[in-house]
Amino acid sequence: MNCKIAKTAGFCGGVKKAFLMVEKRFKGKVNGDRIFILGSLVHNENVMKTVADMGIKKIDSVDSLEEGDVVIITAHGVGKDVLENIKGKGAEVFDATCPKVSMVQECAKEYFEKCFEVVIFGDKSHKEIRGINGWCENEAKIISNFKETEKLVKEIEKGKISKPILLISQTTQNIDNFEKVKKMLTAAVNKQKGKIKVIDTICRATFVRQKEALEIAKEAGAVVVIGGKSSSNTKQLWRIVKKENPKTLWIEDPQELKNKKNERLLKNAKSVGIISGASTPTYDIEKVDKMLTNGY
Repeated sequence: MNCKIAKTAGFCGGVKKAFLMVEKRFKGKVNGDRIFILGSLVHNENVMKTVADMGIKKIDSVDSLEEGDVVIITAHGVGKDVLENIKGKGAEVFDATCPKVSMVQECAKEYFEKCFEVVIFGDKSHKEIRGINGWCENEAKIISNFKETEKLVKEIEKGKISKPILLISQTTQNIDNFEKVKKMLTAAVNKQKGKIKVIDTICRATFVRQKEALEIAKEAGAVVVIGGKSSSNTKQLWRIVKKENPKTLWIEDPQELKNKKNERLLKNAKSVGIISGASTPTYDIEKVDKMLTNGY
C-alpha cells in the first residue's frame, strides 16, 4: 500500500518544547522526589506513559500538594489562580506552557484589565480555554459554535453588552470558523456603534497543518488521522479531512489499525494519507506507516 505522510505530522513546536523541557529536567533524576504534573502534558496516552516512566505522577487537583513539591504545568497552561494556589502551598512551579498559549493568556489579562468584555472562541471544556479564562477572573464569555455566537449577537443587539469587546480564540481552532465568528460579532457591534478588538490567536502551525491535511484528503484514497481523542487540534483535523474524504479513520494507537472495521475501510484504498495531531510522537507515525506499507 502506498502511503504519504504529511510533512506537518508529529509534535508541533509548543508540544516538542514542553516534552524536551520535562525530559531534560526530570528523566533519570526523580529518584523518589514528589514530582507531579497537573493533568496531561499533552493529549496523547503514549506520551503520557513516557512521562509516567520518568517517575512523574499525574494529578488533577493541587489540594494535596505539600511544601517542596514540584508541579509541572502542561503545554495547555493554567489560570492565574491555579499558579497562586500552587505557590501558596510552597510548591515549585515548572512551567511548560506553550509560548503561543501564554501569549493568548496575556491578551486576555491585558484587555480584561482595560475593562473589555473578553470573548473566547473555543471548546468550553478544554484545559487551554479554562486556563485563558483564569487570566480574566473566569469572567470571559466562551462561545464554542455558531449557535452560541448567534445568541451572543442577540445580546449585543439588545444592548446587554455595553463594554468594548475583545475576541480571541483557542490556539487550535479552525481558522475558517473563527473568521465567520469574527464577521458575525463585528457586524453586530458595528450595528450598535460599539467597539470590538479582534486578535487572531490561532497558532499558524495549526493552520498549516489543517491546510496540508485537506490537500492530502483530496488526493488519497483513504486517510488515517493519528492523535488523542481528547485532543482539540486532532478533532479539528479529523473533521476537515472526514468532510472531504469519507474514507477517513481516527486512531489513538497504531494497534487500532487491526480493528476489522478499520481494515475494511482501508482494504481497497490504493493510497493512504497519514496525518497527525500536534501531540502525536514520531514513533507512532512511523509505526502506522510501516504497518500499512507491509500489510499490517
